[in-house]
Amino acid sequence: MKYWAWYIGAVVLVAALGWMPFLGTDVARLRPVELISVSREEAQVLVETDTGDSGRGRTLELALEDLHDSTPGEIFLETAEYLLITPEARSLLPELTKTLRPSCKICLAEDPVDLEKAAAYLSVHEPELTLQDYRTGEKDIPILIMEGERGQLVP
Repeated sequence: MKYWAWYIGAVVLVAALGWMPFLGTDVARLRPVELISVSREEAQVLVETDTGDSGRGRTLELALEDLHDSTPGEIFLETAEYLLITPEARSLLPELTKTLRPSCKICLAEDPVDLEKAAAYLSVHEPELTLQDYRTGEKDIPILIMEGERGQLVP
């Protein structure tokens, strides 16, 4: 019985001093992403988010690693609703289907777009094609055209 009292006392002491081996995540450091953009520039993959964070690398994996390393806080790609991809980066779609959730909707961006405005437009005019649909090859990727504040999805 004495040993249990010592054990409980030690656990209470450790908990009170904050020495527990598991730590929570500060909610203020979480950066949920709504839109992620993937493009290629000069043999580099560029990954950008609507939160203003970005990463570069020779491969998609390295670009995502750079994105995680350079972001102040914890970036949450699992919340991405939309994927904007350039024609040069279409070859990365099979890798992206493993990284992002299957219900993430895809658009093609032929010209550079403001990601914040694109996210606002897409939240009202959602594209139909998801990563799951892309894997099955059911539909073509719609093209997002942004002109200032106005946007248009072209099938």
